[in-house]
Amino acid sequence: MAKRFSSIKVIAHRGYSSERPENTISSFDWSIESGFPYIELDIHLTADEIPIVMHDEHVDRTTDGSGAIKEFTLAQIKELDAGSWFGPKFIGETVPTLEEVLVRYSGKAHIFVELKSLEEILINSLRELVTNLGWMPVPLSTSDKGDLQVPGISVISFAPEQVLLSKKILPELGHGLLLMEPSLGMIKFCVQNGIEGFFPFIGALSKDIVRKAHKSGLYVGAWGMSSPSQVEIARELGIDGVTVDWPKQAQDFLENSV
Repeated sequence: MAKRFSSIKVIAHRGYSSERPENTISSFDWSIESGFPYIELDIHLTADEIPIVMHDEHVDRTTDGSGAIKEFTLAQIKELDAGSWFGPKFIGETVPTLEEVLVRYSGKAHIFVELKSLEEILINSLRELVTNLGWMPVPLSTSDKGDLQVPGISVISFAPEQVLLSKKILPELGHGLLLMEPSLGMIKFCVQNGIEGFFPFIGALSKDIVRKAHKSGLYVGAWGMSSPSQVEIARELGIDGVTVDWPKQAQDFLENSV
């Protein structure tokens, strides 16, 4: 029997990134305070191999610095302003480490950690943090398996090899594969490798693909929606979760268009 999940989950993309600077504590705080405990973030390694939260490989777009993350030590990263690009209200916002995020939101969130770089040590560091900070999941009842638990962590990436490596190093966590183009072959890949989440670009999804993914027992999420009204596409397709910059607008749309 195909596994089905509860109502559509609204996942805050890089936190509440339409109203706060993305991938910052203020963005994650605002998501939690607004009632959205499902949060997506991105991690890279610094020059001294500390996982920090930022989307791009370079610091230029979201800080007042310039250069590749891997060329900065953590101390140097912490000197950057990660808020002023978004607005004067956020001057002085710093780039958080993954450890800071996991400590701050312990027991409060389900965090989708996107692996942005391909180093094995990035995953080893994630395992160490998850273990030491009490985020390793407890066994679930049969009825709860497959749903998104709070607190919890899921690991996602566009790189299939990185998802497979993470699955090997962190078998206790749920994993998902991000995709530009979904296909039956990628559904098969996820099933054969025990990858629970199937996360394609919304514009490339069809009801047939979603139906077949669900029939295979996969959790189907989507990203890339440009407006709250586009969430209606997700509902029509029967998707389980949507990742958006504007979680409240998406939730309001879902509730008011029933």
